[in-house]
Amino acid sequence: MSRIKPTKIIVEFDNKSRVEVPFEDLPVSVQLELLRQPFASRPNPEPEKGRFVLLEWDDGWKEVIQVDHSCTDINRYCVISRVEDVGRLSLNSQTGYPELIEIVRKPFSLKKITFMDSCRLTMERSSREGHKTEHLFKLTKEGEANSEIIDILKKAVEEEGIDLQILRSREPGVIQEEYEKIRQKMDIKALSRQQDALDFIAYLVKTVG
Repeated sequence: MSRIKPTKIIVEFDNKSRVEVPFEDLPVSVQLELLRQPFASRPNPEPEKGRFVLLEWDDGWKEVIQVDHSCTDINRYCVISRVEDVGRLSLNSQTGYPELIEIVRKPFSLKKITFMDSCRLTMERSSREGHKTEHLFKLTKEGEANSEIIDILKKAVEEEGIDLQILRSREPGVIQEEYEKIRQKMDIKALSRQQDALDFIAYLVKTVG
């Protein structure tokens, strides 16, 4: 399953009256902002079934985001240049509608994307349309997905003195502190929601051989 999703929002006023709306009826920007808040975060109860996109830059910076379980593979990555440069990562989805991820940090310096496969990025071509320029990147598959990051996980666990077998046997929701220690040691940031990074560590712990 994918991460736990909110179903509704309840607002209570100072006269004790309430109003509630389905979460999906909120504007997407409001949904994303709410999900970034710690109070709205819940650990994925089955992290080994989660789907994550790991982004790596040429300066060593790493960010991760958890995506819907319907996402199947990488469609394309491009950078749109207007006043500012913004990267756009598109994932194919079983729903028929691609999942779009916006890359704000150094979009031209993104060197590797891992989702189902590990792909190295190289600039392929640029095209100008009106006031914007689109730079399309070529995705070249290389190596087994997450193989390098799993090696980094094993090293981090060893240096922190954490027993991987014991950690794997415990429920994800009650060992967030251990996951946070590992995340810091591995120097992995969350693209938008901190819980995504912790769920990713839980995913690696559960699936590592």
